[in-house]
Amino acid sequence: MINRSNISIAFEALVENKFRSGLTALGIIFGVAAVITMLAIGNGAQQQIIKQIEQVGAKNIIIRPKLIGNIESDDEVSKKYSPKLTILDVEAIQAILPGIEKITPFLSYETSAIANGKKKNCNLVGVSSDYFSIYNLKLDLGSAFSALHQKKSDAVCVIGANLATKLFSGKNPIGKTLKTNRLQLKIIGIISPGNSIGESLQSIGMNNYNDEVFAPMNTVLRRYKDRGRITEKLLKTKRGNDDDDDNKNEQKTETEITDQIEKIIIAIEETDNMKQSVDVLYRLLLRRHHEVEDFEIIVPEQILQQKKQTNDIFNILLGVIAAISLLVGGIGIMNIMLASVLERIREIGLRMAIGATKKDIKQQFVYESGLISLIGGLIGIFLGVLLSYIAEWTTGTPTIISIWSVVISFFVSAIIGITFGYMPAKKAAEQDPVYSLRQN
Repeated sequence: MINRSNISIAFEALVENKFRSGLTALGIIFGVAAVITMLAIGNGAQQQIIKQIEQVGAKNIIIRPKLIGNIESDDEVSKKYSPKLTILDVEAIQAILPGIEKITPFLSYETSAIANGKKKNCNLVGVSSDYFSIYNLKLDLGSAFSALHQKKSDAVCVIGANLATKLFSGKNPIGKTLKTNRLQLKIIGIISPGNSIGESLQSIGMNNYNDEVFAPMNTVLRRYKDRGRITEKLLKTKRGNDDDDDNKNEQKTETEITDQIEKIIIAIEETDNMKQSVDVLYRLLLRRHHEVEDFEIIVPEQILQQKKQTNDIFNILLGVIAAISLLVGGIGIMNIMLASVLERIREIGLRMAIGATKKDIKQQFVYESGLISLIGGLIGIFLGVLLSYIAEWTTGTPTIISIWSVVISFFVSAIIGITFGYMPAKKAAEQDPVYSLRQN
C-alpha cells in the first residue's frame, strides 16, 4: 500500500534540495525528450517515403526493356527473334491477364516546347488515359484526354504546372496551342504541382511530371515518331514461322530495332495476386518474345516493403539510442541517490529511532527517485514535443509525434526511477540506527 506520509517526506526532501533534484532529473528529461523527438523524426520520414511510394503505385507492375548484350554472338539466342516491347504486348496483356485495374504504355522523347513566344526544354510523353488515374495525378485546370482522343489520335495534350507557368506566365493555357518540334498540340489540362521525384522513384515508373507534356500514345506514335515503325509489317503478321528462310533473314535485320515503347505500367486490382500476376506476365511475354528475355518486370510493392523495413530498422536504432539515454539517466539517479543516502545518514537514524521501520525508509527513497523520474518524464515530454516541432520547422521534414512514444517514454521513465532508486533505498534501510545517530 502507498504510504502518504512517506510520499510527503520524499516530496519535502526534493523541494529542500532543488539543485540536487534538478541534476538528478536531467538524465531522465533528456532521455524522454530524445525518445519522443527521434521517434517523431523517424515516423515523419517513414510517412514521407510511404507517401512517395504510394504516389508511384504500390500495386503497380512495371515492364521495361532489358539489354541482353550482343544477340548475334550467342548461337542459341540468335536463332530466336524478339520484336521487343510493343503496343501489341499491351493488347495481349490486357486480353489475357486477369485482375487488371488499369494499364498504359509509356513512351517519351526529349524535345522542346514552344508557346506564347517562349521555349522550354521538356519531355513529350505518350501514354493512355489510364496513366493519370494510376498515379493519382490531379488537374488544376481542364481535363485529361479520353479514350476517344486516344482512338482518334487527336493532337491534344496535358502539361505540368511548372511548364505552364514558364510558358504562359500566369495566363490560362487551356485551349492554347503548344508546339513540340513538328507536332502542334492543343492544351486541354494542367497537372497540379507536386514534389520533385528522385531517381530511385523514376526507375520504378514515376516521372517528374511538372515539366512534361503528356499526349495520347497513338498521337505520339502516328504524328511524332514511332521507333518501331520499321517492324510494322512483322508486327501485323504477329511473328511468322521461324523455319521460313525469308523470315529468318528479316529477323536478323530486325534484331537491331529499338523497342517501340519504353515501358508498360499495369495496376493490379488486388496486391495479394501480385506474385501470380507477375508469373503470368513473365510466361506470356517470354512466349511472345520467342523465349528471348529482353524485358524485366519490376514490382514497386517490393520496394515499398523494403523501404518500410529499412525505416522500421531506423526507428529501432533511434529507439535503442534513446533507451541508452534513459539508461544513463537511470544510472545518474542511482548514483546521486546513493550519495544522498550517505549525506542523510543522521536523518535516517533519527527516523528509525522514533519508530520508522526499514520498509518506511526504503519507501521514502524509492518514492524520491520515482518522483524525480515522473517530474523529469513530464518535463521531457514537453521538451520532446517542442524539439520535434523545432526539427520540422528548421529542416522542413515533417515529424509525427506518436501518442505511444509519449506514453511509453513516460512509463519507462517511472519504471527506471523506481528500479534504480531501489538500491539506494535498500542501502538506506539497512543502516544501523545507533551508528547513524553518531554521525555528524
